[in-house]
Amino acid sequence: MSRNAITNAILVISAILVSLIALEAALRLLGSADAAGRFTLLNYHLEPAELPIHELRGHIDGYIANKDRAVVIYDKNTGWAFRPDSLRQAGSFTLNSAGFRSQRDYAQNPPADTLRIALFGDSFTAGDDVSDEEVWGYLLERNLHAAGIRAEVLNFGVGAYGMGQAYLRWQHLGKSFAPDIVLFGLQPENLKRNVNVFRQLLHRSGPPFSKPRFALIDDELHLLNAPTIPPEQLLDVFENFGEHPLAPYEYYYQSRFSAARWWSGSRLLSLVFEALRAHDEDPGVYAAGSEGGELGKAIVDAFAQDVLAAGSEFVVLHLPLQPHLTRYFSDLPRPRPIYDFLLKHSRAAYHYIPFEEYLDPSYLDDANWSATKHYGPPLHSALADVVAEELAACVNSGDCRLKRFADPAAFISADAALPAG
Repeated sequence: MSRNAITNAILVISAILVSLIALEAALRLLGSADAAGRFTLLNYHLEPAELPIHELRGHIDGYIANKDRAVVIYDKNTGWAFRPDSLRQAGSFTLNSAGFRSQRDYAQNPPADTLRIALFGDSFTAGDDVSDEEVWGYLLERNLHAAGIRAEVLNFGVGAYGMGQAYLRWQHLGKSFAPDIVLFGLQPENLKRNVNVFRQLLHRSGPPFSKPRFALIDDELHLLNAPTIPPEQLLDVFENFGEHPLAPYEYYYQSRFSAARWWSGSRLLSLVFEALRAHDEDPGVYAAGSEGGELGKAIVDAFAQDVLAAGSEFVVLHLPLQPHLTRYFSDLPRPRPIYDFLLKHSRAAYHYIPFEEYLDPSYLDDANWSATKHYGPPLHSALADVVAEELAACVNSGDCRLKRFADPAAFISADAALPAG
């Protein structure tokens, strides 16, 4: 190579480096960092290189100081749960004496002439942002009564739960109420919660709790962090996180903190990385064959097997988020979501209700959604209609195996008009 060519190459490389340095400096000036070191530019956020211990301490201290009044409380089995006999949402969200959403209490043994249905899932099942009379579980019971089916619906949903927590809530609370049908509100978005142990590493504004975490070890489910670490002990964990036995199982520590990439000190390279990766479809969490994907499938299967072994029917209800519906109704050719394998598996293995298939594009309007993007009253009403029709058809066709009833006539009025199935 000639001397001129070498000189020109050096000049080009130098110009590129100077441009990158200038761009790096400009980004640092245009963006802003909060007290915890979180950098924000436009809609992109970069976590600090180290755990935000000061911020975590504030959340923990705040909970401990108010834990006698808190509605969402520490639970050794599931991480957190609702305080029995309490109210949320300015009194519109009622928790009964067993700690699940209802304006009444229930005997653990269901009435001999009544079909008992239990709901498990996250805030979309619990019904955040709507009142007790608007939540779909309440409306489902009312719709079944109108169809001539004596039924009661028990809502065990809890906000921010992952799939594993819903399964554990069934084991530690729901199972004791002996439901005939267990309905699992499935959101593939929650696959990310399955690989999370410490809630505030996934969502910094989340409650100061740890959660139980299933792991696939030699193709077997193993439960970690059980019983869960109490809030009073979390600060000690955070201050020496890298040395804690749970650190290797915390996806959001490995991906955001401890496994910092060599270029993580650069705002430019970090922002490019954030812009290129799809947050809601991280292949390491959502794809078939990934840890998160295979773990989610194993949890659903374990949940189903336990429910069926207890003599109850298992039903999977897909509850899509607004972005998922937007893609579903898009006229543009788009690949199916990478978590589609989980929906296909649930459809093939269990009684499956795909809520999105009963909707139309008008439901994408923001008027149907709450300010926090939970379902608003119109979607709750539509969901109750869909599930009532599906369950009535399932019972009428015999597809729903009801161990407690030799004859469904025990809970169905003689003049009931049920779907053909």
